[in-house]
Amino acid sequence: MTKYLIKKEFLLSAHPMTYVFMFFGVMLLIPSYPYYITFFYVTLGLFFSFMNGRENRDLYFDAILPVSKKDTVRAKTAFVWIVEIIAVVFSVPFALITQRINPNGSNLAGIEANVAFYGLSLIMLAVFNAVFLCSFFKTAYKVGKSFLFACIPTAVFIAAAEVADHMPVIGDFLEGKGGQLVQLPVLFVGIAVFAVSYFAVNKQCAKNYEKVDL
Repeated sequence: MTKYLIKKEFLLSAHPMTYVFMFFGVMLLIPSYPYYITFFYVTLGLFFSFMNGRENRDLYFDAILPVSKKDTVRAKTAFVWIVEIIAVVFSVPFALITQRINPNGSNLAGIEANVAFYGLSLIMLAVFNAVFLCSFFKTAYKVGKSFLFACIPTAVFIAAAEVADHMPVIGDFLEGKGGQLVQLPVLFVGIAVFAVSYFAVNKQCAKNYEKVDL
């Protein structure tokens, strides 16, 4: 049943801008640009989808279906992670291209579109998802408030990551001056955090949503 609910998310609940922002990986071609913003737009698209669902009473529709609240949560969290995975994978070719064509030779605005960038971006998305979804499912309608709460730690994470990129030693590592292979642990940690957070967030959201009286 969950797979049909996920299909409903993509075909009925998703806002058109979600699909537009999902392919903003092309922004990695912009020279000297804060590349974390690329994936922040993805979270903005997800916000539009949840707002769209609220205005169209999507959760009320789910409530009259022969599905549990846990099924609804699984579908919406899966929708979020799938959108983000597609956005990250789609951006990879542009990250490879920008390293070759950047006229400045490097990203003067922040971190390069390299292996460490992807690992940290996955952690950033995991942080956003945890705060946004857990907050949203406490009420099932305060989308704007939940998005604002999620933006705060996400912005702090981005700021800290960019500051670290300009620090001695750490900055050289994040810039890949020792080679991108040595950055693989950051990518693996990012993947692990992103994957584990899915199950943790899904479980917590289900608990929160069970207490909501629609």
